Amino acid sequence: MEKDQATNFSIGKILPAVLTIAIGMLLVMMDTTIMNVALPHLQSAFNTDINTAQWSITAYTLALSLIIPMSGWLADRFSAKKAFAGAIILFTISSILCALSTSISELIVFRVIQGLAGGIVGPIGIAMSFRLIPMEKRGSMMTILGLPMLVAPTIGPVISGWLINIASWHYVFLINIPIGIISIILILKFIPNYRPNKESKLDKPGVLLTPFVFPFLIYGINQGAAHGWLKTKTLLFLVIGVVALIAFIRVEVKGSHPLLEIKAFKIGEFTKGLLLMWINQIAIFGAMLFVPLYLQNVRGMSAFDSGLMMVPQAVASFIGITIGGRVYDQLGTKFAVIPGFIFSGISLYLFSTVNAHTHYLFIAISVVLLGMGQGLVGMQVNNHALQSAPVKLISRLTPLSNVMLQVVNSLSVATLTAFMTTSVHHYEMKENHNSPSLPSVLHGYHVTFLLLTALIIIGFVFSLFLKRKVA
Repeated sequence: MEKDQATNFSIGKILPAVLTIAIGMLLVMMDTTIMNVALPHLQSAFNTDINTAQWSITAYTLALSLIIPMSGWLADRFSAKKAFAGAIILFTISSILCALSTSISELIVFRVIQGLAGGIVGPIGIAMSFRLIPMEKRGSMMTILGLPMLVAPTIGPVISGWLINIASWHYVFLINIPIGIISIILILKFIPNYRPNKESKLDKPGVLLTPFVFPFLIYGINQGAAHGWLKTKTLLFLVIGVVALIAFIRVEVKGSHPLLEIKAFKIGEFTKGLLLMWINQIAIFGAMLFVPLYLQNVRGMSAFDSGLMMVPQAVASFIGITIGGRVYDQLGTKFAVIPGFIFSGISLYLFSTVNAHTHYLFIAISVVLLGMGQGLVGMQVNNHALQSAPVKLISRLTPLSNVMLQVVNSLSVATLTAFMTTSVHHYEMKENHNSPSLPSVLHGYHVTFLLLTALIIIGFVFSLFLKRKVA
């Protein structure tokens, strides 16, 4: 099948379809970060507190984690094209409803709907692309899909800040409408029809357990980071989430029609690929959290200006993922990933040396190195993991990798934030400071970036044991 696909392969033939999928994924991924800058404006517009306004982000994240496990079954049962198009339509409609919200409660409800639609797009988009692109061209062609993942977190806050400055918070959602309409038209025109599997059975026990697994774990982790790990509410959500997760794993392993192909972890290269993806994600996600915080809290930049400072990372990521895709196709995974971890490691170590007067050129160089590392590693280890598994399982493996990343992201933010806070507190006690001082805050950034550097070194060592290529 792969050989026939390669024989009939034409970039011009499938490029419109891959670009269409990328546009749909960009639309959804921008909304994971675009709200960060808007929170103070929502707080003012709806006369509410910041914790309530924060739910406009939390609700979206929880809805994503709830629906992602079901995306594989939806694609199989109703066809990937119909599920993808339906998700974009619902996402666009919910964006309109978000913009028309008259209260924070309405906005939160509509953000849940938006998240339920958005959670379907990524896994199905990647699965469709794997079916479209022959094996020996996946590295370079999947680069197109990697761009939304790399660019969206950077440009989301910048676009949001710009729209709010020239108009209002409503336009953070209204901008989705033209993009959504264009995306729907392109889907209908360029995405091939996939025959639905009417016999695809729904894993009912898995569906019943899903709401108690990933949403509870993610919410519990967020609560622990914000309010303390020993609080009753935090412990309740985490215990329910862990118990449900254990039951969910048992159901998925024993079931004949699982929502998530957990048994794929028996495939060595699949597990290695996911492990490296998680390591890379934690390090990059941590850097993208703490670098803007350093720029704002230590250097006095606005949120918008700190966002602009991160733009070179997106540019470097584009270069890195383009080079990485070609290297992946021609030489194999490890020849892209090993240099990527080296770039990221150097960048994070450089960030561990910054102070209140570090030259902006030094910061820009560090940001560029981080982007290069991110581009070389991210999509390549994802491709490596998915390509190591049977093609027939792709629709159930992409949701698995996506939902695990949601959990990893939440856990990394909570853990790294707690680590930095503790580091600052210990430094204050050591120096007999009564309140956070600049040296203690800088110490917190330094040790946190050193921790991320150590994590990247672990990833580098693991990458040495990757197979050069997977069949």
